[in-house]
Amino acid sequence: MACRWSRNALCVISLFASIAAAQDARLIAPLDAGWRFTQAPDLTGVEASAFDDAGWTSVGLPHTWNRIGNDGTERSPLSNNVQGVGWYRLHFTPPHAAVASRYFLQFDAVGAVADVWLNGRYLGKHAGAFSRFRFDASSSIKPLGDNVLVVKADNSRPQPGASTQDVIPLSGDFFVFGGIYRNVSLIVTRPVHVDLLDFGGPGLYAHALDIDANGATAQLAGRVANDLKNPRRITVEFAIEDAGGGIIASKSLETTAAVGSTAMQTQLRVEHPRLWEGIKSPYLYRSVMTIRSSTGAILDRVSQPLGFRSVKFDADRGFFLNGEHMFLKGVSMHQDRPVKGWAISHADQRQDFDLLQDLGANAVRLAHYQHDEYSYELADSRGIVVWAEIPLVNKVSFDGSPANPALTANARQQLTELVRQNYNHPSIALWSLGNETDLTATQVKGPSRPTVLLRALNELAKREDPSRATALADCCETGIRPHVGSGADGVEAREPVVGIADTVGYNRYFGWYTGQFSDFGVMLDEAHARHAGLPISVSEYGAGAALTQHTDDAEGGQINPHGRPHPEEYQNLYHEKSWAELEPREYLWGAFIWNLFDFSSDSRKEGDLTDINEKGLVSYDRQTRKDAYYFYRANWSTQPTLHLVGRRYVDRAYAVNDIKAYSNAAQARLSLNGNEIGLAPCSNGICSWRSVRLSQGANELIVTAQIAGAAITDSLHWSLSHSDRVVSIKAGDIAGYVSKDGQRFGSDAYFAGGTAHGVNPPDTAPPDRIRVLADDERPYDSFREGEFSYRVPLPNGRYRVQLKFVEPTATGPGERVFDVTANGVMQLREFDILRAASGRLKGVEQFFDAAVDNGVLVLAFRPRRGNALVSALSITPLAPR
Repeated sequence: MACRWSRNALCVISLFASIAAAQDARLIAPLDAGWRFTQAPDLTGVEASAFDDAGWTSVGLPHTWNRIGNDGTERSPLSNNVQGVGWYRLHFTPPHAAVASRYFLQFDAVGAVADVWLNGRYLGKHAGAFSRFRFDASSSIKPLGDNVLVVKADNSRPQPGASTQDVIPLSGDFFVFGGIYRNVSLIVTRPVHVDLLDFGGPGLYAHALDIDANGATAQLAGRVANDLKNPRRITVEFAIEDAGGGIIASKSLETTAAVGSTAMQTQLRVEHPRLWEGIKSPYLYRSVMTIRSSTGAILDRVSQPLGFRSVKFDADRGFFLNGEHMFLKGVSMHQDRPVKGWAISHADQRQDFDLLQDLGANAVRLAHYQHDEYSYELADSRGIVVWAEIPLVNKVSFDGSPANPALTANARQQLTELVRQNYNHPSIALWSLGNETDLTATQVKGPSRPTVLLRALNELAKREDPSRATALADCCETGIRPHVGSGADGVEAREPVVGIADTVGYNRYFGWYTGQFSDFGVMLDEAHARHAGLPISVSEYGAGAALTQHTDDAEGGQINPHGRPHPEEYQNLYHEKSWAELEPREYLWGAFIWNLFDFSSDSRKEGDLTDINEKGLVSYDRQTRKDAYYFYRANWSTQPTLHLVGRRYVDRAYAVNDIKAYSNAAQARLSLNGNEIGLAPCSNGICSWRSVRLSQGANELIVTAQIAGAAITDSLHWSLSHSDRVVSIKAGDIAGYVSKDGQRFGSDAYFAGGTAHGVNPPDTAPPDRIRVLADDERPYDSFREGEFSYRVPLPNGRYRVQLKFVEPTATGPGERVFDVTANGVMQLREFDILRAASGRLKGVEQFFDAAVDNGVLVLAFRPRRGNALVSALSITPLAPR
């Protein structure tokens, strides 16, 4: 509609006339334009109509003052991470309406605490950043004049004494944006209407009581509000409409609406219903509640989505939709975007669901809070199963004590809002009570720290909606291999939260924050055995990926999960290995990747970004699908998929590389610079070609495959800026580097055996870092240790080999002694780094010449006492004799 809400009375009347024709007696208009805003903590008198806001900034809704998350290793000067108070003011003129009309202000969300005034009168407070809330403005509004709406939005960082100290979340790995970041509207009704003050809910709630081959019985319950001074005779019509708008079942109830709110319900039978069948066929009906006067005039009408489906979670067999097994291939999503923060549009949400569907996912965890209702509507219409959640994240108090009454009340309020506002969405399969509430060790004895609150929330969820299961995301269950990314160590006592809800999701990051990839399956089997009868899932798993950081071998060095670098190739390896552990375990009812998109977090300085968690399969701006995205697309989607891996690592460190493609083809064919490399089988979505040699200069790789009778292709371009006779390896390092003299070292590659280490472990704080004595200490800060070898592919010829060493731990000569051979020829015998360097943590070099006559130089490191070790290897050709 071209006519937007403004101070233009004719425009307003025209707008409301159009809405009235469509929705009968209820009028709804957006209040999204014409706002004035300032970010200031100490203003007074702002709520007064006469307050001068001429110097404030003009803004439209949705709006947030925060801007956080940028490329680069330092926070952008354009960032605004200030959390505190922002003020909004709006002048508006209501439409012409009947005498005795009721006026309600609806806020779809304000971050995080909102105080609202209309014409200088205080309407109330809402605490919670994610749910819809309404105020009855009838006694404060001027029906025929100018009105001034004032909102104080407060997203102060939670801490003792703060205005948000009793508002969940108290903690979380995501930024809480401030402002009126969803829409505001004015709703005008007759005095008798569907209740608008039911925790922001629609006032109409429907679900199927039973479904069989012949029909389904739905229970429809509604709340009627009578704001008159006397009871009023009315007729309440309940109906079910099909997707075309035709009424297929209805019932009218005559009653007397008492003053206040009255609950009513009925049951309707639908013969031979079409089921809501997820992505296969997400058929939607509508439930409708109409209130009529004694003369038959429509007083109010509300319509809500209705889907007939049954959901079951089985501890041994997984998830069932309408009696059919379905493994939930899920992703998690946050709601923010660059620059916009949480102030996103419907188009943004559609794009997110487009990417989710393109990936092949059939489920989504809308983490860690209530998302905009439009996202649940998208899930309904597209058949995506939803894990819905409240923002009870990480802790229930600041000091480890049990949740206080005020915080408990706020958690109960936000759960009630989540359920009532989204009760009618068939896509929602379960209500989640919280995330990682066992993150910190138990601090108190007696009544448990989070469990008292969690049990109360579980009872509340079951009372509000007995038809759906509850869930909880666990990080740190004692006795089960934990996720220890944020301080949990798996040793200290943890609250026994698993088993409080009907199901559990495990947040685990083996191979990233802790442990090995192979721990994942073992941990899940342990949990399944321990909790017989409890349906389990994986609610989080993932790894960071920086688009500009790369490695030649993702297994060549230690990953620093809380720092830099985060090579994209490591994310590929992480998901390949993790999915291999998850996919065979039939008792899992679902797995949710963390995360579909990079998202803001002002505690993060990782990869090549600042204030962003880059575990997404898609970049923060949604413009780049990382390689791992296509790994899941190859495994999850039926769409033809063929994707060469490594397109952002263009300038290669080594001439000889393994090539990989992700595809759901049976086999794929690779060519390099027009020359065929060969046909490779594709298994578990992966096709690979070993030891492909690039030419110096530009190289073009092309892969082709047949999928469903159609030929598809993909290509990429790599370059090699140096001769294939030059190889420089940074041992034990997952990323290469360029030395002070301009020599380029690739990441650790071509190795067999040994273990990668750093002189300083990952996450060592700068003041605590151990220094190596050398002109350029960077070549010495990592190493490969143990008994190991390097098989370096080289053209035949003679080469000069330079090895760099540093002794990190030995305190005396003779503690570490080893031999080094080149193609079986002894080159360093009983080599002692400490002796050669004349001390610990001192860089030292060794040189020797070696011949290659079979295309490979094998450098073997064989311990005599202690472990062998090397920090860097540089191989250059010798001039012909």
